[in-house]
Amino acid sequence: MDVDVPDYFVFLGDSPVDGHVSFEVTWTPTGAERNIQPGSTDPTSPFALAGSFRNALPTATFSGSNVNGFSFTGSATADGNIFSEIGHERNGVFLH
Repeated sequence: MDVDVPDYFVFLGDSPVDGHVSFEVTWTPTGAERNIQPGSTDPTSPFALAGSFRNALPTATFSGSNVNGFSFTGSATADGNIFSEIGHERNGVFLH
C-alpha cells in the first residue's frame, strides 16, 4: 500500500511538508490446515464459527520519505511470540 501523508517533523507540528509511506504485509501459511466445525447453530454466537485455518508467519516491509530528502526503510518478522492465522470462514477471508 502506498500513501501520501504530510510530514510534520514533530507530533502536530505547524510546518508540514509532503511525505510518502509504503508498506506491505504478507502472511505465509505454516503447519497443517485445521477444519473447524460450528459448536452452535445460533448465527450470532462466537461458537458458530466454521472454516479452514492455518497458522501463519506475518512479515512486513515499509519505507517512508519526504520532499526534503529524509527517508527510511525497514522490515519486521514475527519472532514466534506472535500468533497469527490465515483462513477462509463462511463469510470471507480471515486474518488474525
